Amino acid sequence: MKSVIVLGSGNSGAGAIKDYLMSREDFQSPLGDQEFRIINDPDGINDLYINFYKNFSINNAANAVHNFFLFINNCYHSRLNKKKNMYSKKIIPLTKKYLSKIIKIEYNGAPRFYLDKIDNLKKINFYFSRFILKKNAKKIKLLKMIIPIDEKDFLYYTEKYIFEIFKLNKKFDVKRNIVVEQGGNFWSPISSTNFYGNNKKVIIVSRDPKAIFSGMRNRNSLSYPGNDIKVFVKWYKNIMSKIDKKQHKKVIKIKYEKFFKNFETESRKLCKLLGIKNNINHKFNLEKTSKNLYKYKNYLTKEEINYINKNLSKFI
Repeated sequence: MKSVIVLGSGNSGAGAIKDYLMSREDFQSPLGDQEFRIINDPDGINDLYINFYKNFSINNAANAVHNFFLFINNCYHSRLNKKKNMYSKKIIPLTKKYLSKIIKIEYNGAPRFYLDKIDNLKKINFYFSRFILKKNAKKIKLLKMIIPIDEKDFLYYTEKYIFEIFKLNKKFDVKRNIVVEQGGNFWSPISSTNFYGNNKKVIIVSRDPKAIFSGMRNRNSLSYPGNDIKVFVKWYKNIMSKIDKKQHKKVIKIKYEKFFKNFETESRKLCKLLGIKNNINHKFNLEKTSKNLYKYKNYLTKEEINYINKNLSKFI
């Protein structure tokens, strides 16, 4: 079973590449048409990893575990996620089990940084317990201080945890390959996908910035600068300069327009790079996707098109 992680910068068409693979008989998407954001969102698995092994301190590790569990809890209770049936309620005990595996030493604590950010009621309870009831630190359950397990063991248990999440989907088939969208970081595709094991491939999708800007504006995106073309151009130059440009055998780069304009040739190349058969039946709607290739022409003015062409020519 292969794992394919499709990454984009936002409005890049990564979803269409995932849809093509998902439409094949030999692939499945455990989260359906939704993005797998548990890895790379703030307080996700990647933050756990960084605070355990790249920026370790006792406080950082404790805070990362605390925030991670809150993050998973919020993911499950999110109205949007519940509406789309993204996560089973089993993800909570599954996460507790995972945390028990990746923590080597655990004890109760009340570090200053945490006291500074909790609400006043919790502060009153803490000081009352500490100075009036004279409770020792062992009995004050404010924050769990932790020491993590070794890095290689963390990667092992994290891979298991991710696939246990996938298996919460009742239709999950261990014999079919997996494709997930945004299950890592577009700007650091290798380090952010270390949690899927060795049998993985990462697809990086780039797109004509005119189409990206048009998509941002049409969706009235709250995370991207789709309402100011000058800010967008500066933003795009900067984010593209931050991409990890190292070549890696696990990373496949795809130009959205080129892929779907020359679908038969490019999909054959992709299958070869992924190590999968090309002659597998699929239900991908190429006609629908092809209509979106130059849809931006219906929404951008001639002046806007020329402005992006002039200022972002090397990305087109």
